[in-house]
Amino acid sequence: MGSKQYWSMTEGVFNCLIDEQRTRAFEKGIKNTVQNGDVVVDMGTGSGILAMFAVDAGARKVYAIEWDRKNYEALRRSFALNCYSDKIVLIKGDVTKIALPEKVDVIVGEMISTGLIEELQIPAMNNLLKYAKRSVRVVLKSMENYVDLVFNNDNFHGKIMKIVRYEYPGEKTLRSLPLSEKVLYRGVDFTKTNPNVLVDSKIGLAAVRGGVINGVRLCSRTIFHDGSTFDGSFAYCYPVILPLDDMKVRKGQTLLLNVSYRMCEGFGTLKYSLLPLGAASQ
Repeated sequence: MGSKQYWSMTEGVFNCLIDEQRTRAFEKGIKNTVQNGDVVVDMGTGSGILAMFAVDAGARKVYAIEWDRKNYEALRRSFALNCYSDKIVLIKGDVTKIALPEKVDVIVGEMISTGLIEELQIPAMNNLLKYAKRSVRVVLKSMENYVDLVFNNDNFHGKIMKIVRYEYPGEKTLRSLPLSEKVLYRGVDFTKTNPNVLVDSKIGLAAVRGGVINGVRLCSRTIFHDGSTFDGSFAYCYPVILPLDDMKVRKGQTLLLNVSYRMCEGFGTLKYSLLPLGAASQ
């Protein structure tokens, strides 16, 4: 096969490909959005599976954008093997800057991370909307981001680790105990340009039970063009736990969470703190 037949970041691309829940959710969203004869763009095409689904749904042409040269070579091979080369136009370039040769009917693409902390969904969409028809349909229409306070297992191999960690679905040892209500702190509409990427929220959270809080949990829900929703899976938007020093709370006590970051610019911009405010309900 030679050295060209692999993806960069192979594990990440492959995990997305074999994540049945994620892949089927996007397949359904694409099938219910793409119409016969549409021109589609798939941003950050990765394994290319979403671009192929768009052709299956009736697209006349799909522009599949990929910046990584190794991914690019693997994609050319995959599209040829599956007889999609005549309808998928593979373009090497930066999706946040690239110019398309024509207006598109549909935008496909998943450059998503929990809370939109990492990856490039917003700058990618801000650029591609310049090349969208006025009637454009965006498969991944919007995203809601939520927060709650939890007790989580921060003991690994007998050692306490106060680190950012992930709550992968199906891993029982990683499940957290919620101690507060879950609150929406930021929604994002991907059908519109989003120039303001700053999250700067002060969120009051009421304890729903007594116990020890040692983590802030961020989770997300995505909403597709057809109205279907998807909360997450092992390769997509799994909850993120931000560590806290242990804090005892009583049921009904109110706490103030301050959280700020710049969306799609990484954990290096993230700041957060938690302060107790109210006494327990009687």
